[in-house]
Amino acid sequence: MFGVKQSLIVEVGKVDDQDQAKKYGVKTGTSLITYDFVLVTDEAARKLRRSKAEEAMNSQGRKVRFIDDLPVPDVD
Repeated sequence: MFGVKQSLIVEVGKVDDQDQAKKYGVKTGTSLITYDFVLVTDEAARKLRRSKAEEAMNSQGRKVRFIDDLPVPDVD
């Protein structure tokens, strides 16, 4: 089974502006996909990874501590 998140589906348009075509070195009529990517900071990504890891470990009833943001079994 294969699926795609609805938020990742974009419409395919056409380059119909001569100036835009010239700017990007393409012919008018060339297919055009426009998508705005949102980038997060390294710190925000680290916090999200840590939060999701803690959530996953807790949901499994595992007692862990984090070393360098990696979950390690807490055997003490």
